[in-house]
Amino acid sequence: MRTVFTMAMKDLRLISRDWLGMFFIIGFPVMIGLFFGAMFGSVGEKDVTLTVAVVDEDDSTASRQFVKELVASGNVDVEKLDRTAAMDSVRRGRLVGMIGLPKGFGESTGFMTGKAPKIELGVDPSRKAEGAMLNGIILQTVGKSMFGQFEDPATVRKYVDQLRGDITNREKIPAAVQPAVTQLTESLDTLLAKWEEKIASDKKEGKKTDAGPEFQLARIEKIDVAHKAEKGSRDDLFAHLRSKWDISFPQAMMWGVLACAAGFAITIVRERKQGTLLRLQVAPISRTQIVAGKALACFIAVISVIAMMMLLGTWLGMRPRSPALVALAAVSIAVCFVGIMVAMSVVGKSEESVSGAAWTGNMLMAMFGGGMVPLIFMPAFMLTLSSASPVKWSILALEGAIWRDFSLGEMLLPCGLLVAIGVVFFAIGSVVLSRSTN
Repeated sequence: MRTVFTMAMKDLRLISRDWLGMFFIIGFPVMIGLFFGAMFGSVGEKDVTLTVAVVDEDDSTASRQFVKELVASGNVDVEKLDRTAAMDSVRRGRLVGMIGLPKGFGESTGFMTGKAPKIELGVDPSRKAEGAMLNGIILQTVGKSMFGQFEDPATVRKYVDQLRGDITNREKIPAAVQPAVTQLTESLDTLLAKWEEKIASDKKEGKKTDAGPEFQLARIEKIDVAHKAEKGSRDDLFAHLRSKWDISFPQAMMWGVLACAAGFAITIVRERKQGTLLRLQVAPISRTQIVAGKALACFIAVISVIAMMMLLGTWLGMRPRSPALVALAAVSIAVCFVGIMVAMSVVGKSEESVSGAAWTGNMLMAMFGGGMVPLIFMPAFMLTLSSASPVKWSILALEGAIWRDFSLGEMLLPCGLLVAIGVVFFAIGSVVLSRSTN
């Protein structure tokens, strides 16, 4: 065993001196994990925020209140711009749209004006869905602003005074009705006076002032009508995600694993071509120890890559659900790709042929196995084809331990397949390698 370990350390030292090889084993997977993690950062998020420009040409109390209510809706981010800058930002696609509040907006806002406030809306033609959503938010905000006016006694008094003046100036109002109308307005005046006194008293005593009577079109209470996602469906999987790195890092780990397999396969064919393997057989070292040393070196490298990526992912915010199952997945992946590495080393007689064949095989395994397009985004027919790739089962094992919430029983399928694939390819490669070195 000591001989096997010594040979493994020798191979690890040799491969660590190859800076380009180390880049593909460590640097490239880190770049892939960070890039795709940033790109998938909003996956599963359901809240939608629209960024719009507001052109407030009225600059009145009503227009400022409208903008305040718009922001308070929680679905809109507002940038206050002039008309030219707002239209240019929408045309360039930087903003979803622009909302214009022309002069006179404040004067036409309210139930007693008899007018509908004019609001200008410009939306990027390529974003019609967001435009329809924005239109609904505007209508909701206008209604809330109108009713909000009745929370201020001074605003209500203005409407009462306007009503009294309109009624007094109407000659067609029957004389018999005028006393009742006068009494109504006087009652409202009394109510407003008491309301204002209460506000002044509370303010003097340092109490929190009530906003006054609250008007609502309807009291809306939310109830949970969301369907329970079918287990294994995309919605169910999204619900398990806890970090934007959960998808990208298992995917990135596999590129490091593939680089390990190709790199060690090339070292074997290089030593075979240079006669190193033959000289080792002359020494008191058996053929089994030679192959075992190579396998151990590759195994350690694969485990190290996965461990390093897990540490980096955890530092960024990834939270594996089961460290024990992550360890099981890592060992299974290492066994699988050690076997694949040995088989790769015998597909050609030169470094160039083995390197080409190894990376061609790696690209195919990654393409169909989720190394390029994450499994969660693959259509059904691609998922079926991906079952032939060890990369698919490797990513599934890692995801099962990190965020898919696999049980030990569910982990047995991907991990068992990986170990079986590794054993089969190791046996085939070992037999061919023994015959070629005789």
